[in-house]
Amino acid sequence: MRQWPYKAIGEVCDVNPKQNGAERLAPNTTVSFVPMSAVDETFGEIIGTETRRLEDIGSGYTPFCENDVLFAKITPCMENGKTAIARHLENGIGYGSTEFHVLRSKKYVMPEWVFAFVRQPAFREQAKASFTGTAGQQRVPADFLKQTLLPVPPMQEQERIVRILDEADQLRRLRAEADRHTDGLIPAMFYEMFSGAIANRLSYPRHSLEEVCISPAGIKAGPFGSSLKKESYTNQGPRVYGQEQIIAGDFSIGDYHISKEKFDEMRAYSVSPGDVLISLVGTFGKVAVVPEHVEPGIINPRLIRIRVNQRMILPMFLKHFLELNETQTQLQSLARGQTMGVLNATLLRELTVPVPSLEQQNAFAARVAEIRGIGTEQTASRRRLDDLFQSLLHRAFQGEL
Repeated sequence: MRQWPYKAIGEVCDVNPKQNGAERLAPNTTVSFVPMSAVDETFGEIIGTETRRLEDIGSGYTPFCENDVLFAKITPCMENGKTAIARHLENGIGYGSTEFHVLRSKKYVMPEWVFAFVRQPAFREQAKASFTGTAGQQRVPADFLKQTLLPVPPMQEQERIVRILDEADQLRRLRAEADRHTDGLIPAMFYEMFSGAIANRLSYPRHSLEEVCISPAGIKAGPFGSSLKKESYTNQGPRVYGQEQIIAGDFSIGDYHISKEKFDEMRAYSVSPGDVLISLVGTFGKVAVVPEHVEPGIINPRLIRIRVNQRMILPMFLKHFLELNETQTQLQSLARGQTMGVLNATLLRELTVPVPSLEQQNAFAARVAEIRGIGTEQTASRRRLDDLFQSLLHRAFQGEL
C-alpha cells in the first residue's frame, strides 16, 4: 500500500465557488443549464443539457464551469450516485439545480481524481451519515465536503490511476450498449413477424380484448375505494403489486404486503403466472407478464389485470402487441378525456387485437426465450463488471493500484 499525503477537499478544491466566468460575458450569451434529471447516475455524466441565454437564467441557480465536479447533495439523488464532471458546456459556462455542490479542482488534484473519489459507495455512506435537515429534504452540508480527507498522490500517479478507472468504466459502457441492443431485439422481431397483422394487411382474425380473455372477468381493474387502505399494509405476507414492478420488469422488488386474511378477502384481484398487467395512470401503458415463480399477491388500484385464454392468444404476444407505438396511441385515444389520461377496464375491453395462429405465436415465444437467455448471461456479465469497477475504485484510494 502506497503512503500518500492526505489533504482536506477544501484545501485542494474550491467548494461551491460563487463565480463561473459568466460575469465577463454579454447577457445574450448562451450557456448550459443542467437540471438534476440530466445527470446520469450509472456512469456519472451529464446528458440532455439545456441551452439558455444568461439573461434568461434567474438568480439562485448553482454556477459552475468546464471541468467542475457536480455532486448531488440531496437525498435520494446523492445515494443514487448523481455525480458528474461538467464537460462540453456552452461557452464553458453552466448553471444548474440548487441541489448540487460544486467542487473546482486546484493545482493539486485532477477533476477526474476528485470525481472518482466522490463516486465511491463508502464515501456516499459517510456523506449520508452527515445529512442535515428533515426527512425527505436531507442534504449533505458543504462543511462535510470541505473537511473530508482525500489522498493526494503525485499528479503523474493520479493520471495513471484515472486511466485504469476509465478503461474499466469503458468496459461497463460497452456492456450497457450491448444490453440496449439486446433489449431492442424482441420488439423488432415482433414487428418483423407480425407487421402484416398490425397494419391489418393480413387476414388474421381480430377480436376485442374481452373476447380473448377467459371471461369478461378476465379484465380486472385494481381495487378502488376503501377496500385497500394504507392501514391494510403489513411488513410481510402476500404482496401488493404496483407500477414499480411493471416499470422495472422485476416482480421481486417492492415493499408492500397484506395479511393472509386480507389476501383471502381480495382474492378477486390476485395475480397468477401468465397474467398480463398494464398500468392505467401515471406511467400509462406499461406492460408486464407475471412470471412463473411469482409470490402470491394482488394488484393495486393503478393496474389492470388481463387473464387471457391461452388456447387463443399467448400472454407474451399480447404484451408486445400492447407495447407497440400504434397500440399505445390507440390506448391514449381510448383514455382521452379521462383525468390524467386514465385507462379503465371498460375502455380496455374495446381494444381490438389481431390473433395469429398459435403456431406463429409459439414460434415468437420460443425466440423470445432464446433472447432472454442471452440477456441473463449479459446481466451476469454486467454485474461482474460493476463489481470489478467498484473494487478498482476502492483499491485506487487505498494505494493498491
